[in-house]
Amino acid sequence: MNDFDLFNNLIEPVLVFDNDAIVFKNKSFMSKFPYFTNLDRFKKYFNFNLCFLSSDNIANITPLDILLKSKENFHTVCSYQKNNGEYIYYYIHSFYSDSLKIVIFNDITAENSIDTYKSDYLKLKKELSLASENSKKFSKLQEHAQSQVLKMGIINRISLLIRESNDIENIISFVLSEINTLTGAFKSYYSSKVKDGFKIKYSLPNDDKSDIIHSYENSVIETLKNKEISVASCLRESLNSETVLPKGVTRVIVPVYNKNNLLGIIVILTKHRFLLEENKEILQSVSVQLSESIIQSGLIEQLNKKNNKLQKTLNELKEAQVQLINTEKMASVGQLVSGVAHEINTPLASINSNNSIISKLISNKSELTSEQFKMLSELNEINIEASKRIYNIVKSLKRFVRLDEAQLQEADINSELDLTLKIMAHELKNNIKVVKNYSQLPLVMCRVNMLNQVFMNLLINACHSINEKGVNGQITITTLLKDNNVLIKIKDNGMGIKDDVQKKIFIAGFTTKNPEIGTGLGLAISKKIIELHKGTISYTTKLNEGSEFTVSVPVK
Repeated sequence: MNDFDLFNNLIEPVLVFDNDAIVFKNKSFMSKFPYFTNLDRFKKYFNFNLCFLSSDNIANITPLDILLKSKENFHTVCSYQKNNGEYIYYYIHSFYSDSLKIVIFNDITAENSIDTYKSDYLKLKKELSLASENSKKFSKLQEHAQSQVLKMGIINRISLLIRESNDIENIISFVLSEINTLTGAFKSYYSSKVKDGFKIKYSLPNDDKSDIIHSYENSVIETLKNKEISVASCLRESLNSETVLPKGVTRVIVPVYNKNNLLGIIVILTKHRFLLEENKEILQSVSVQLSESIIQSGLIEQLNKKNNKLQKTLNELKEAQVQLINTEKMASVGQLVSGVAHEINTPLASINSNNSIISKLISNKSELTSEQFKMLSELNEINIEASKRIYNIVKSLKRFVRLDEAQLQEADINSELDLTLKIMAHELKNNIKVVKNYSQLPLVMCRVNMLNQVFMNLLINACHSINEKGVNGQITITTLLKDNNVLIKIKDNGMGIKDDVQKKIFIAGFTTKNPEIGTGLGLAISKKIIELHKGTISYTTKLNEGSEFTVSVPVK
């Protein structure tokens, strides 16, 4: 046995077989397998990590069975299951020394773990590499997203300014400022297209006041014609620019188009390396928005010119309308002149006759009798009354035609109706009775002279309608207050209005009267006057029974 003592110096477990019987177990074996009792039981703790398909009894074959049957040197890798269920991996190899078979159990559990760990490490390393790659991609996506947010912010700010402002100079200045921030430009400007090239309109910084017409290389012009952005390193801004640019300056030219019409260009000068692909989209968007703003500004300018022209025309129309109202007023006064003359002639004749009598009495130097004195007193009273009558007629006529009463002022509508009735007394005294149903009214803020014109037109039309019917007529004037509006109703029992002309009565120039009597402007002007007062005019009519016109005017 002393011949086997050298195996006790090995740290690996060792068994020595003589044929199939164990003749030696080293100390390491006894330490590793302390529960070893017999070989058959010991063999069952060992298993292969693979199957032997050619074996007839796979379930019962163990690595040690094969080892013991082998007549040659043998080695294999197998697992050993301990009582606690833990697995240990052994590299078992055997060799012959004389007639003895030496079997060494080399524990490779640690090495196997290292391989496993190495495999796991390689797997983790691969996953780490993939994660790192994904992180880089995410960082790029994040940078791209931040860039997009920045670009969208610029676009939104420009869009908001364009919606809120029509000042094209302010808009272009803001656009250039945003472009400078985006591209790191030290100068940018907008040049409009002119006949022989491009002329600077707006610059940032605002220090370029030259009137130079800039022209560019043919290659640049062709790029702009294709609606593309031109990017180039250059020493001069343009072919005819005298200023030499610093070394390393990039010139970017962005065309601004309206459909196929080149409006101008945005020129950007930057010392930073210009990345066209990253900024191309936003520059094109800015170009489109600037184009829309320029077109919109032009349209607004044209619209303002047209509005000014329309305002001038409107003012002229208003002046013409005032003249038309005054013309109609004069026409109405003209119709009243003969009657007013008759009204004046009657008291004048009385005065003249009385003056003749008084003159004869005065010429008689004899003392006046009591009868003569009484006669003189009566004549004097008649003269005074006649003079008052003439004075009132002239006063009413003067007030009616005064143009300075076209301004807003407070008026008593009932009094103004009475004034109009006095003016046209001769139209009413023969066969027309006037019935007044006046209500107590507040003062109305109005253009008194114009409202009197409306009352005159409606009353004259009522008189003519009654005279046309050829009967003793009646005009009923009713005033009342309703919903803070004064209503004036003028009703007659004349001919009424035929159905086929009712839609035309407020049209200027339309009349059913003899041209020598009517101008066709009365009702048209009356409607305009009432609309000017924010009021309404309406009517009801029935043929051969008469008409009623209702005027509504707000108190304030």
